[in-house]
Amino acid sequence: MIALLWRSAIAIACVACTAEAPATRSSTPGSGLGAAADRNDVRAARRDARAAYYAKDWRACGRLFAQSQRPYEAARCFAQAGLADDAFATLAHAIDGGLHGEDPTDDSKLEPLHTDPRWATEMAHLSARRAEWSRDENAELTQLYAQDQADRSPAPGAEIDWTTVEPRDQARRKRVDEIIASRGARVADDYFHAAMVYQHGDTPAEIQRAHDLALKAVALDPDHGLARWLAAASEDRKLMYEHRAQKWGTQYKKLDGEWIVWPVDPAITDEQRDDWEVPPLAVSLQRAAQMNAPAK
Repeated sequence: MIALLWRSAIAIACVACTAEAPATRSSTPGSGLGAAADRNDVRAARRDARAAYYAKDWRACGRLFAQSQRPYEAARCFAQAGLADDAFATLAHAIDGGLHGEDPTDDSKLEPLHTDPRWATEMAHLSARRAEWSRDENAELTQLYAQDQADRSPAPGAEIDWTTVEPRDQARRKRVDEIIASRGARVADDYFHAAMVYQHGDTPAEIQRAHDLALKAVALDPDHGLARWLAAASEDRKLMYEHRAQKWGTQYKKLDGEWIVWPVDPAITDEQRDDWEVPPLAVSLQRAAQMNAPAK
């Protein structure tokens, strides 16, 4: 998965937000009570799969993600479980179906597969599919997104020079607006890339803009997991900018030398978080503790 890096004072790269994010996923094919039951079964399986993921029960995680129509996540779990046959089968299925912002080439959970001869075959498969996808995507938005992420990925031991990066951020946001205004964004990844560029805005209005773009990506592709997370995280970031409690628990801030999870609205449940690809609140709190742990 794409690593979202933090600023020194306010962590977790996010975007903006509207007043409320949509309450549920878009419908899967089908209609009537039977279809609703099927959707509920899939959602329940995904919740169980994520619980297994956080518990590092990789075999169950892979099986449940496969059952719940998430082949890429299943491949990651199967790889960690040492089940290479299952991992490659689900990875091939994920690539055929179209990835939702994931990057197998930069995913540590898939590293156990790298020494298997089938890895080269699937990477060739991925390259061919990416060539097809790129015909639909806006190449400049993809490039702006890559530049944004590269500016936040310094070499080991190096620090980000914000005096250099921030003017580039401003220029990228300006160009994103020009592309969107000219109707240059067409597919979900276009809007996701635009939203990720806007996530580094400095004002609530800029964060709002990013959130709107993330929700557009979700509307075009309800299974775009990164866009769903970004829609929730952007809402949290705007609330934090406004000194209000966040909803989903995605935002961290450093206070008196310690990282904390920004205060969270207790009315939001982990089930609601799951629907927006956000981990349980306990996982976010554990992450804050890990960020404060002395480096080994």
